[in-house]
Amino acid sequence: MNGRVRALGGEEAIRLRRATIEAMFEHARAIAPEECCGLLGGGENLAKSVYPLRNVARNAAVAYEAAPEELFEAQRQMRARGENLVGIYHSHPRSKDPAPSASDVRLAFYPSAVYFIIGFDEETGCVLRAFRISEKEGRWERAEFETIE
Repeated sequence: MNGRVRALGGEEAIRLRRATIEAMFEHARAIAPEECCGLLGGGENLAKSVYPLRNVARNAAVAYEAAPEELFEAQRQMRARGENLVGIYHSHPRSKDPAPSASDVRLAFYPSAVYFIIGFDEETGCVLRAFRISEKEGRWERAEFETIE
């Protein structure tokens, strides 16, 4: 894709390298049928680093909760690399067209981050969707992302 893509609301779309997307997909496949979760670090609308986290939710097949110690360590690593939190990802292993659940919206505490949800389609493999979520407003909207080499 050439040029810049604008997200909903006029924001510039976040860019992800194919290798970043594949790392997220690998994490999701390895954890399925449970939900995976992780962070994306970077800057200037580019996700540079993937931080896979352990899901410690009581019912990890339908929910995610990052292990607190891993979450804090990932944030420390981001700061050490001069990165910001640009994205949060998790999977919906039973969905072909994933969208935020009510609990995803309720627990979306990072409004500046893009939320990525990975779904699974038996015919085409993993699918990736991006969202802007407002926990305060209790709503979400699709966001655009650009895949780069």
